[in-house]
Amino acid sequence: MRITGLATGLDMDQLVTDSMKPYRIKIDKKGQEKEILEIKQKLYREVIKDSREFYNKYFDITNSNSLLLSKNWTTTKFTSSNDNVVTVTGGGDAKAENYTVTGTVAKASKVSLAFTEENGIVKIPDKMVVNGKEFTLRGDSEKEKASNLNSDLKAAGLNIKVTYTDFAGTNGVNAKGFVFESTILGEDGVFTIGKVTTSSPTSVEPSKDYKAATAATIIDFNINDFNIDIDNIIKITVNNEVKAVTIKGSDIKDEEGSIDKDKLKNALNNTLKEYNLEVTIDEIDEITFKSTKLGNIPDPKLTINEVSKTNNFINGEDEIKAFKTLSLTGNEKITINGVLVDLILREKDANTNAYKEDIKTYLNRVLKAQGLNIVAEDNGGQITLTSNNTGEDAQINISLLTTGSETKISQGGVDAEITFTNSKGVYIHKGTSNTVTLDGVTFKFIGDIQQNEQINVSGKVDVTETKDKLVKLINDYNTLIEKLNKLTTEKRNRNFNPLTSDQKKEMSEDEIKLWNERVEKGQLSRDTDLTRISNGLKSAMRTLLDGSGLNLEKIGIKPVADYQGTKNGTFTIDENTLIKALEENSEEVMNLFIKSKPTDGNLTDSQKYSKTGLIQRVKDILYNETMTSTSNFLKKVGYEGTVTAYNNTLTKSIQEYERKMSDMETDFTRREQALYSRYSTLESMMNKYNSQQSYLTQQLGMS
Repeated sequence: MRITGLATGLDMDQLVTDSMKPYRIKIDKKGQEKEILEIKQKLYREVIKDSREFYNKYFDITNSNSLLLSKNWTTTKFTSSNDNVVTVTGGGDAKAENYTVTGTVAKASKVSLAFTEENGIVKIPDKMVVNGKEFTLRGDSEKEKASNLNSDLKAAGLNIKVTYTDFAGTNGVNAKGFVFESTILGEDGVFTIGKVTTSSPTSVEPSKDYKAATAATIIDFNINDFNIDIDNIIKITVNNEVKAVTIKGSDIKDEEGSIDKDKLKNALNNTLKEYNLEVTIDEIDEITFKSTKLGNIPDPKLTINEVSKTNNFINGEDEIKAFKTLSLTGNEKITINGVLVDLILREKDANTNAYKEDIKTYLNRVLKAQGLNIVAEDNGGQITLTSNNTGEDAQINISLLTTGSETKISQGGVDAEITFTNSKGVYIHKGTSNTVTLDGVTFKFIGDIQQNEQINVSGKVDVTETKDKLVKLINDYNTLIEKLNKLTTEKRNRNFNPLTSDQKKEMSEDEIKLWNERVEKGQLSRDTDLTRISNGLKSAMRTLLDGSGLNLEKIGIKPVADYQGTKNGTFTIDENTLIKALEENSEEVMNLFIKSKPTDGNLTDSQKYSKTGLIQRVKDILYNETMTSTSNFLKKVGYEGTVTAYNNTLTKSIQEYERKMSDMETDFTRREQALYSRYSTLESMMNKYNSQQSYLTQQLGMS
């Protein structure tokens, strides 16, 4: 606590405060400038937040309600007479139609394995053999063992799942157990449970192991084979024709007049890439030419400046895929990499009793269904199995399978054969899938069709849901545009600047709040970033879709008449017109909004833009401006939850203001202390003079 002015009668604190006022004003001004930046950053980030919410709501395809998903443009609703068997949904291009459905759905092959019980205790085997592979059962409970076995089956590449059940009993005897089921529907998903005897077919020829292709190389050349004083000539033989290419000596020279290794390598690579050669230069200046085409190639007989090297060409080797060849009669059960293939299960013609598929065709279908990357070929009465995998995964293991009394072969697998009938005709679906899409209508079978059962599916137009989604989209778009318009068009009143701490002390909270609102107003007037985003969105929505017979006005979405206010670029909606457009031409309305950008390389960017759906354009603008952290806007403003949150231009500027203000406060304190020191010296001098005056007065007898 300072006590000043006793000797001089001066108010030292007030004098210091008045003297320092110009410096305090400078600091306050710097603080106001910093606060203006903080206000701008806050307003920018509100725009980013609103834009991201709009994007995620309508354009994020991981959101099931995204309008970029064609299923959300469904205007035809379907009802099934038996929802427990088939559910029906229409896509954006589905038409109202009635269907009758009959037939058989695809079913999985299954095996039920009941556990024995002794004295009330269920006995679960320690190990189990599935498709000839042995698995150890792990876990403390039946359900845990089943769960762990599922993981092991998946890891072993077997398309089989297992579940625990209390209903594994038969013939009136209750029993607990496991149910094994093929994850591949249809009759080809057959598998075995229990002990099997396998043997290698004597007809199998030794397999060729996988061997990767290698690249040819040319060695023994050195950078000293080049010179910098004349042009260097490289000759290379292509298709028995000698080609000559030139490397200028001046292009490979460094500043000191020697060969620059990097320049030489770049020059060689740029020149020889059309001849499928790439170049490396090692630490001891040796040059290696490597073929970019793998496998055996003709010797290019490369020479540099008429100099050739002897025995410098090392040819590459061609790829060899792993394969095995065996003879089959068509009555065998064989395992291929653990997958059971029962050739007897091939379908026969009812009249001739002949197999409808030959062995090769059947094998390829089963191998594909089971996810094995192996192809079967008929090789003159023998079957050659070739792996398209590499390395260890290329191995092909084949065994003949003999099943005993302890072996169970899965049963019940059935291919789908479902007949669909509508006013246009009949479609018969055959195969292993229980999901069928016809004319934009998806039928998903979740239960069995009973014998002689006919399921009726009825379709009718109902655009209410789609209309409501479009109305919400346009309303939310209008809200975003109005916000951008307001921020970029409202004028700033420069009489209102951020309040200093002294000013705030003299005002109420309500007055401060009202003042701050006036300060924020107009801070982003004519802002180039927001204007760019706003103009881009407006252009995206008003530019016509090339090749479409529709535009927004034709479907009842019209631009507002007032183009001067904050509603510039927004739309009004005539819901009756929109409903009519959706009912009459829902697919064209959908394309107007979500048609994807063309990928045709012959089109210009402008042509691609004109052929892109309206909200696809809006999506691209918002993504490039506010969603990706690489956008210039986010790099300038920063946004919470992204890498730009603290590493952005505005935050760095704010931090720089804070640093300068800290320095100014330090300087302020130093100056203030210096003034107090001077006034303290004055006080001391005045005390001294007052003492002398008092002494003289006493000596002279003066009162």
